[in-house]
Amino acid sequence: MLNPIAPSRGTGLQGRLTAKHIGIVAGTAEGAALCYRRMCQEAESHLGRHAHPEITMHTFSLRSYLDLIKRQDWSAIAVLMSRSAAKLADAGADFVVCPNNTLHHAFSQVVSSIPWLHIADVVAEEAVHRGYRRVAVLGTRGLMEGPVYADPLDRRGLKQVLPEAEDRARIHDVILNELVRGQFARRSQSFVYDVIARMKAGGCQAVILGCTELPLLIGPDGPALPVLDSTSLLAEAAVRYATRPRV
Repeated sequence: MLNPIAPSRGTGLQGRLTAKHIGIVAGTAEGAALCYRRMCQEAESHLGRHAHPEITMHTFSLRSYLDLIKRQDWSAIAVLMSRSAAKLADAGADFVVCPNNTLHHAFSQVVSSIPWLHIADVVAEEAVHRGYRRVAVLGTRGLMEGPVYADPLDRRGLKQVLPEAEDRARIHDVILNELVRGQFARRSQSFVYDVIARMKAGGCQAVILGCTELPLLIGPDGPALPVLDSTSLLAEAAVRYATRPRV
């Protein structure tokens, strides 16, 4: 895991010339597009107006990933992620991010010649930075019930809290049948807001949006809890790392 926290001091043309090349291993179109857009927005504060590091994206068909997830074949998913990383390294990427939380279940099995930022480590570090101790986690069923966030949060002394089983099933359905297809229904937003309100009533201090499409459901009014947006936090961490001076 790289340390993405230290801010960059590089600016202007020199910063653009020396910024590290970011590779994106994409899963879903919506999450990857949102992460890319946030990278370009964040880069302006480091490199100047309209400037951002070189960014290359590679993805296999989402259907390939979903079929393997359904079979719980994480080794095969790691092979696809490793192949994407190799293609990005060949394209000149200096490091890699994956704006898909669920795919990080296979992270420990990925083989790569270039380093990665782990999305859950980035989010957990931000939770520590903000002083949270008890956080809700929303995402696909496998993400919520698996180790992707549980382990990084536990290592930092933070408590992960999950929605009730029925709510987890419906959140999973909203993600797979609506959000990854670019459909953002008002009823789904209201449901997610209700879940978050219940998590607040249960003592949670913040909510981790552990699905890179979930931020697209969050309106200007916002939910009942402060949000830890995994998509934006990963994009911002990648830009900070990319624009740090090379050693």
